[in-house]
Amino acid sequence: MSRDYTGWDYNATGKRAGAEALSKCLEAYFGVWNNGTWGVRNMRGKGKPSVHGTGRAGDNSWRGAPYRGTGNYDSAKAACEFLVEHADELGLEFLCDYFPKPWGRGWRCDRNAWQDYTKKTVSGTPGGDWIHWEISNETADDPDRIVKVFEDALGPAPEEVKVPAKKTPKAPAGKKPWLQVGSKGAEVKKVQEIVGATADGDYGPKTEQAVKNWQAEHDLHVDGIWGPGSDGHVNDCDHGAPEPAAAPAPAPAANPFPGESLQIGSTGKYVIMVQKKVGAKPDGRFGPVTARSVRKYQRNAGLTVDGVVGPKTWGHMF
Repeated sequence: MSRDYTGWDYNATGKRAGAEALSKCLEAYFGVWNNGTWGVRNMRGKGKPSVHGTGRAGDNSWRGAPYRGTGNYDSAKAACEFLVEHADELGLEFLCDYFPKPWGRGWRCDRNAWQDYTKKTVSGTPGGDWIHWEISNETADDPDRIVKVFEDALGPAPEEVKVPAKKTPKAPAGKKPWLQVGSKGAEVKKVQEIVGATADGDYGPKTEQAVKNWQAEHDLHVDGIWGPGSDGHVNDCDHGAPEPAAAPAPAPAANPFPGESLQIGSTGKYVIMVQKKVGAKPDGRFGPVTARSVRKYQRNAGLTVDGVVGPKTWGHMF
């Protein structure tokens, strides 16, 4: 369904939460890093104001080391396919892919289709290693909606892209206990021990998620707040802390590096080995979800975080 294209309407005074969430999600799920969002300036080579100034636009690059991208154009193509597939949910209005010859390609909401440019329409084409996107005013200020689209389609988002929970100013009258993001102290520590979170007495986003998981497991209202319902369920049913996790299985025998790096677009038995190692679905197809799991593994292991399984990452895994 076609929608009106906004273009530049006014300059924002700073970054807008929904647009920042979109850029973070593109980096986390597809390995295309934030190459710039809000910035008041004119369009390159033109005297007209750039949509970047509105806070509704961003550039995400697949440029590889020493930058954070995968170095693989397939990452950008996968990101573009996802954005167009979910264009209405994300409020996508314009998308430009600078790489293809002869002069790149562009998608707009008012035609709801890609157009291969036959002349130099935008700077940086062909061969530009980034994509440019623009979203609506509605979604530019709605980070929860942006993150939900990605999570519903591709699975839970990493902590760094999640939107901080909105804290209720105070507990409703007569509701005790009432612990939520921002709460601290011994009561929080007790809850963390029950739900299996790090017992540091600080109710942050990770504790909130652990509470949500616990509430779902016990068929309670899932809101991430430890209120009378959750507390009473523990007292009534004696649900204590979860059993300690089983000891990790012994490391498999060493496996030689398959000869070429595994990344988005790779398939086969070696991809399945990697997926099992990083906890992704072992379907033998290296897609954005597998790449995100690889980046998490690399981050935890102190390796270069690029979502690509090269010799060093493979060696650490196997």
